[in-house]
Amino acid sequence: MSAREAVHDRFEMRRHKERVAFLVVKFLRVHAAFTRIAAEFQARENGTAESLAGSGLFEKVRELTGSIAFDLKEMAHTLFRSDSLSGQTRTRRGKRQVLAGRKDSIERLSLDSYIGTGYHLLLILQESLYQLERYAPELEHEKSELSQLLGLGGGTDAQPGNEAKAEVARLRALEEISATLAVESLDMARQVLKRCEALLSGTAAVIRRFLATARDNEILVLNLLQNTDLIDGIYGVGAAEEILSELCASTGPDPGTGTERALRFVRERCGNVSALAAGTAS
Repeated sequence: MSAREAVHDRFEMRRHKERVAFLVVKFLRVHAAFTRIAAEFQARENGTAESLAGSGLFEKVRELTGSIAFDLKEMAHTLFRSDSLSGQTRTRRGKRQVLAGRKDSIERLSLDSYIGTGYHLLLILQESLYQLERYAPELEHEKSELSQLLGLGGGTDAQPGNEAKAEVARLRALEEISATLAVESLDMARQVLKRCEALLSGTAAVIRRFLATARDNEILVLNLLQNTDLIDGIYGVGAAEEILSELCASTGPDPGTGTERALRFVRERCGNVSALAAGTAS
């Protein structure tokens, strides 16, 4: 192998580590953001907060789909559909190695599919919330004003009574359609929320197993150290310590907690870990 090829391989290895680390952190953030949105939706719908109309949930979902959720989907496609990863699986030998390779391949394909599906479900939720927050209230306002102008069928100086009644009849037909659309939009939002919750839960479980194959990744460990609160919020209290302990189990027999071993590991590999003090993630 030439020096140039060696440099290229090191670059590609580091880029792969970064993609894995950033994908995991993006998923944690999307999961946390969606959990807040789902909780607010349920609180408002149960009457413990304002109605869904004008709630601002549409904007929150639109911001999510236009930023980190979109980035997560693109990262998953780049990471799990790359030829290099499939090539690594094909070079394995032996029954046990082949089975392990198949398992890794299935998990990667599953993550790509789950993340992509989750993104498109969020787009459906976004459209349903738009119908509930923006379209339905605006239409109701316009119909109310027009009904007042028509005198609710009683006739005005500008229109004969029969013509006004015909207009009101048309308005009532539109009202039935609008009411049906509002009910369907609310039902769709509920269904999508449930599907997203189930999908995120399943994705979190696969991500948890995927982390076990991502050892010797100092960039991932560094980012996990910066996001322990997110990890515990999704997987339960103590999960961050458990995951860091697993990832850094091979760094030596040094005593201490998983977090302490992780800190030593990233200091040895990364050198500059000043970002940990700031508590920000890459």
